[in-house]
Amino acid sequence: MGDLSGKTIIVTGASSGFGEAIAIASAEAGANVSLVARRKDALEAVARAAEARGGKTLVCPADVSDDAQIYAALEKTRAGFGPIDVLVNNAGTNITQRSIIDTTAEQWRELLEINLSSAFVFTKAVLPEMKARGDGLIVNIASRAGMFPSLLAGVGYSTSKIGMEALNTVTNEEGNPFGVRACLFNPGAGNTPIIDRRPVKFSQEAKMKMIQPEDIAATVVFLACLPPRVNIDLISMMPTKS
Repeated sequence: MGDLSGKTIIVTGASSGFGEAIAIASAEAGANVSLVARRKDALEAVARAAEARGGKTLVCPADVSDDAQIYAALEKTRAGFGPIDVLVNNAGTNITQRSIIDTTAEQWRELLEINLSSAFVFTKAVLPEMKARGDGLIVNIASRAGMFPSLLAGVGYSTSKIGMEALNTVTNEEGNPFGVRACLFNPGAGNTPIIDRRPVKFSQEAKMKMIQPEDIAATVVFLACLPPRVNIDLISMMPTKS
């Protein structure tokens, strides 16, 4: 795996699934990792695992649907580790209701706040410092549901992930001239807790055929280790066997 020594990486949704794996892999590569999610106890467990791999961590409990808590997590990260080199917008959720008829307006707003608006607020907060420094990477963990919206993924989830594509595109338009890069990372079905919110439950055997958190983590570390002259703006990943 690459060398991220001295780099500061902030990972949202770091308490489980893809975010947990990204945090641990980044720490193993030598990064200083800021962990953001709601559950402090879960973040502390991830921090222990990450530090056992040799990295340094900061636990920053925050509800990413609350702008004030986002800003507080960012300031704690800067105070502890300095400027932010890599932002991983990974926080996301889904609901069991997938259709327009069954999804309430409150659920719709919650999905957009957590899955999309939080990524916008984090990006808006770090983009100026990255542009001023002439370097920075933002990885937007979205979904193939953004490429192929469906009732299976749900109206709210699909819409939020399509929005991530627009955010990523505009981030590159604003950031590329100043050396700032953004990558839209669209995984297919992954073996994370969110998969259990689908109406149809999967067996353990089926889950092991899915994308695993460590697959996502290895890809994010690869992106973070690329030279600043290189911008991979889109990655689509799916299981080999369905």
